Amino acid sequence: MEIRKRFSKNIAVLYLAGKIDINSAEFIEETGRLLREGIEKILCDFSNVEVVDYNGLSILSIAYKNIINRKGVLKFSNVPQHIRQLFKAARLDMVFELCGDEESAIKSFDLSSKVDRLSLRRRFERIDVNITLRYKIGVSGDAKLSRGKVLNLSGDGLFVHSKNIFPLSTELYMEIGFPRYEKPLTVTGSVIWIADKELQPHSYPGMGIEFRDIDKCKQTKIIDFIDKNLTRRSSA
Repeated sequence: MEIRKRFSKNIAVLYLAGKIDINSAEFIEETGRLLREGIEKILCDFSNVEVVDYNGLSILSIAYKNIINRKGVLKFSNVPQHIRQLFKAARLDMVFELCGDEESAIKSFDLSSKVDRLSLRRRFERIDVNITLRYKIGVSGDAKLSRGKVLNLSGDGLFVHSKNIFPLSTELYMEIGFPRYEKPLTVTGSVIWIADKELQPHSYPGMGIEFRDIDKCKQTKIIDFIDKNLTRRSSA
């Protein structure tokens, strides 16, 4: 990962580029250096970020906690759609403050209302649900199915709240219990995030799971379910 820096008054703007992964500890060092210099408002521009993996999510989370613990503010701008989807699957879109372009992000630092900040953070489309998920490691064998509650769902993955958590990259067999469906929808996925107790107290314990090799028919059913619920909620 490469970092280029400039200042807009009392705001540090960090232009990130490349991959945010296990080799990106420099980001934690740079944000820590800014805090020591008295810079408490930090904006990260993701325009040239190609990939964020689960190690990268951990690095972003550590930096975020360091900044928040020092009463600072961290925001992200120009986040590509595929990275937004990753944040969503990890339920971190409710933690990180995602802005549109750089100009509007800089202006948003003047917002003092917590309500305004929460609204800004949640403006990207997603659906919160409360449906049952049964899951186990792998697609074969006699492993017992664990049970949890799906809190967040998209066409690419879900977040499950459950005491039975598996390590990152674990491949899972899942049965999603959609309301009004006679049979659960069976899919496979991979663990990409484990909830952080400090950052996500209301989602802990839980894990973000990205669907793997999902066929188009099943994905369409999930998207249709999301669309119907979004329409119903917007008209309520």
